[in-house]
Amino acid sequence: MRPDLEAGRVAVVTGGARGIGLAVVEAVAARGVAVLCVDHPSADPSAFDAVCRAAGVASALVGVDVRDRDGVRRAVAGAADLGRVSYAVNCAGVDGLLGSAGMGAEEWRRVVQVDLDGVMFACQAEHDLMAEHGGSIVNIASMSGHVVNRGVTHAAYSAAKAGVIHLGRALAVEWAPLGIRVNSVSPGYTLTAMTRTNAPEVNAGFAEQTPLGRLAEVEEVAEPVVFLLGWRSSFVTGTDLLVDGGFTAW
Repeated sequence: MRPDLEAGRVAVVTGGARGIGLAVVEAVAARGVAVLCVDHPSADPSAFDAVCRAAGVASALVGVDVRDRDGVRRAVAGAADLGRVSYAVNCAGVDGLLGSAGMGAEEWRRVVQVDLDGVMFACQAEHDLMAEHGGSIVNIASMSGHVVNRGVTHAAYSAAKAGVIHLGRALAVEWAPLGIRVNSVSPGYTLTAMTRTNAPEVNAGFAEQTPLGRLAEVEEVAEPVVFLLGWRSSFVTGTDLLVDGGFTAW
């Protein structure tokens, strides 16, 4: 059977040092795809290095703040040193749990610049590596780009993630003649290093609000990402795939 992804190709993953991004790295590396990770300069590279080493694929991690457009462009360009870049997943993001009335301009800009501007800058750089031969880009959005979460105040995050979804549609149409597909995945509540530190009653509340009755594991987000990257979704572009356990269905 034809594999999901083409071994020997290269994937760019932003925010790939932990969480959903690291699960994506593990999923693509397991399929023989080399990985360039772009993450914050403070990110711990050890888990990323271990995953790629275990899979036996070439890899590199570059520390860059995704708000730095020129830095992102330089970092992503380095993926060409690993081979032909056919895949990209943009996971880097922050939350920002603040009420809107008292949110300062600096915090608003921080969230929107990381979560929306950073995705745009990464997509631009990835476009440059795919323009000649095509490729597939998946941006990590959120169910918060579709609905307002109950009991959670993060308007800047929700606005930025809604922007990521629509940005993907716009780029998908614009870049379709180049053979570049652009989609997004919108996870629901997911068990990551950050959410595992929540008080038990917080995660229990999230689970109760989700029809499937639990939070997602990171692998349950990574595998739909692989689907959108690979040939099985070759006629899918400009689409956002909700992976939310049914949260937005009621």
